[in-house]
Amino acid sequence: MSAAYDRDRLVELFGDDPETLAEIEREFFDTAQNAAREIAGTDDLATIARAAHRLKGASGMVGAVPLHQIAEAVERAAKTHDLLSVRRMQEQFHREILHVAEQAALLAEGAHVR
Repeated sequence: MSAAYDRDRLVELFGDDPETLAEIEREFFDTAQNAAREIAGTDDLATIARAAHRLKGASGMVGAVPLHQIAEAVERAAKTHDLLSVRRMQEQFHREILHVAEQAALLAEGAHVR
């Protein structure tokens, strides 16, 4: 399984305190989940574009390249009024959010083992 995000990037930005990193990861996951719910819960393309843009920025910050790319594609589709493409990407979007969450959980467990 490929890396869902770059935890080393978080360490560079915020230091290597496991509690701090876990809090940032939780906040990122909450942002991602909220964006996914917002996108799934509306057909309003402006709302979808804003939610995808928010997630694009957050995923870029944590080095979640695959999720950043999906969010960027969703934002672009919404801005071009292509709701069908947005809906086609929803499952991939959701899967990648879970991939990030799984990696964060595994890394958090590893941080306690050290």
